[in-house]
Formats: sequence, structure tokens, C-alpha cells
Amino acid sequence: MSDFDFPPFYSFPPSFTRQPIEATRAKQTELWCNLIRDYCRVKRIFWLDVSKAKESNLFANPAIDRRLSDEDIQYFLSQLVARGDAQWDPDRKRCLVFWRGPSEWGEMIYQWVEKTGRNGQLLTVHEIRKGSATIGYEFHDLELDTTIKSLQALAVIGKCALVKGDSDDGLGVKFVN
Repeated sequence: MSDFDFPPFYSFPPSFTRQPIEATRAKQTELWCNLIRDYCRVKRIFWLDVSKAKESNLFANPAIDRRLSDEDIQYFLSQLVARGDAQWDPDRKRCLVFWRGPSEWGEMIYQWVEKTGRNGQLLTVHEIRKGSATIGYEFHDLELDTTIKSLQALAVIGKCALVKGDSDDGLGVKFVN
């Protein structure tokens, strides 16, 4: 896993307690949301499991003997969801973190399609995510739900059509100019 440099606020003990003053809490929330997204990007985490994350160094700084409470973790993750940078699973035990938005991933995939002359071809989600032709591209090994949301974003703007497959990974995608 990649190393991660925590921002300065992470070493400030009051950062680990939700602040009561609205303006201060708004700034604190912005800092935590950005930290969660950046941490997930560097560590290439798509699904953030709340029970595992609360034990990780993401929400606990042993150097200052501070950790976020379960309630504050839920609050900051909910704020991340509210800003459109994450999505809860149905049980609210995991968050799908969009450190790149689906439309951004979709555009990266579409650029690859154009660059490699795959317009008009029918591909599967599996080929896009795991195929040898995508090795070396940032979207290679992209999480399945994120890939599907990215392709749906492309479909909305008319850059591809989705064709039902026997599974989500077998979903067909036809790219168009």
C-alpha cells in the first residue's frame, strides 16, 4: 500500500471531537471529508468498511492519543455522502467513496476507447475492468459498482449503450462517437 501524509489538522487534538460552533464544524467537516477522500484515493480504497476503518489510522491518531467516536465517524461519512462524494450501502456499514466521480472515471474510460479505436465495439464490464488491454490505465481493476456508475454516466450523455449481461461484470457496453 502507498504511504499517506496526513494533513496538519490530523495532529490537532480538537479535530477528533465534533465542534459545537457551526462555522468551526463546517470547516472541520470539510477537512475530514477531504481527508477521507484523499486517504481512499492514495490507498485505492473504494468501499470503506466502517468497522475496519474506525480501527485504522484514518480515524485514530495514536501519536496524540485521539480517535473519532463512532458517532462522529458516521457524521463525517454522512456529510461525505451528502456532498456526493460517497454512497452508503443499504446497511450503512460501508461507504462507496468516490475519490473520482463516476463521470470522471467514465471520461477516462471513454478516452481509452477513443485512443484504442474501440468505438462501435461491444465490450464487457469485465474487459474494461480487468482486461489485458486496460493494464496500465488508472481505471484498470476499478471497483465493479464504480465502473457501472461510470458507464451509466456515459450512457446518459450518449457515449455508450449498456446491454444486459448474465451478471454485472458481464454487462455489455457499446461505445459510440
